Amino acid sequence: MPEKLEIIAKPCSGGTCPTIYKDEQGRFFLQGNLLQTTDRQDVAVGDDEAVVEIDTSLLDALRTL
Repeated sequence: MPEKLEIIAKPCSGGTCPTIYKDEQGRFFLQGNLLQTTDRQDVAVGDDEAVVEIDTSLLDALRTL
């Protein structure tokens, strides 16, 4: 696990909300609303993985990097 995550994009001013982070190795991490198991019947997800919903404003911010 990364030691420190830098906030790259966060559309809200406080609290928790979808966020893009970057670590010191250049890897990106996404925070978003977890897709419920019943909604992802056609998605193969490993036991140590999760599918999250990301707002398009965060994707736009990621594209500019």
